[in-house]
Amino acid sequence: MSQKEQKEQETENEKILDNSGEEPVEVPAEGEIHPADMPDKPKTDVMLYLDEEVRAREEALKDDRAARAQHEKELQEKKIELTKLKMGVIDESDTIKEVHEETPELTLGEKIENVWYRSKWIIIFAIFCVVAGGYIIYSQVTSEKADLTVLVVMDNNSLYARTDELEEFLEQYCDDLDGNGYKHVLVYNIVFSELEDVTSSTSAQAQLMTQLMTGDNILIISDGTTDFEVHDFTQDEGYDDDCMTEYGIVLNCALTREELRWEAMPDELYIGMREPAELTGTKLEAMQENFDEILPMFERIYEAICASEP
Repeated sequence: MSQKEQKEQETENEKILDNSGEEPVEVPAEGEIHPADMPDKPKTDVMLYLDEEVRAREEALKDDRAARAQHEKELQEKKIELTKLKMGVIDESDTIKEVHEETPELTLGEKIENVWYRSKWIIIFAIFCVVAGGYIIYSQVTSEKADLTVLVVMDNNSLYARTDELEEFLEQYCDDLDGNGYKHVLVYNIVFSELEDVTSSTSAQAQLMTQLMTGDNILIISDGTTDFEVHDFTQDEGYDDDCMTEYGIVLNCALTREELRWEAMPDELYIGMREPAELTGTKLEAMQENFDEILPMFERIYEAICASEP
């Protein structure tokens, strides 16, 4: 056989096509063993472990799919039962049951701690309101309210420096109008000094006009120098002309000089009353009532000064 024919024979032996036209099957050379006919090699421990791991994961996945399917089935059943309950088809369900959780019993300390933790800011705010309200009420109850307010209108502060002495002097002739057991006179000073100062003059005028707008300020003490008509008390019969002027009672006498500790008291110093009138902040009836209450005090001051030596 020629060399060419020998090669062709070898090629035909290596590749043999079956009748269905499949890929040619390799035929091992003479003396060789086909890989499929080789005996299996024994698996190592690592390979065995990996095989077990794969099987375990496959089993876990199967169990998980089964559990998930069971859970979805139970949810679907509960939804159906819940729909029936809402629609009134059934009155109770064995699938859906109301579970009452048992509340653990708390000690007194735990209850207080729980309340403080949940509502501490509300508690703090409530305590603040109680303290503030108590302080306001205490101040209102214990503070001495003025039974009588007296306006002092002067062009200097000579009487302002004697405010305490003047209040003590007037309280001797004052009545306890509010009935709280105290007699208290409040002296409100308005000084028209340094009138060349526009700011001071404007401030004093504003203070005076504000005070005159209320019907509580009936008594006025003045040196007669102000341009404002603060004394409009009509002098009735029965008053001594030596003690009473168009501005009111002349304050300069031995009694007032001693009480006010003012030896050099000027002669032009008067205390008078305002005639009741309809005001912006007070009705005529209210001011007339205040006038009637203060008139007996005014007359007691008049009698004491007239009885004193000049």
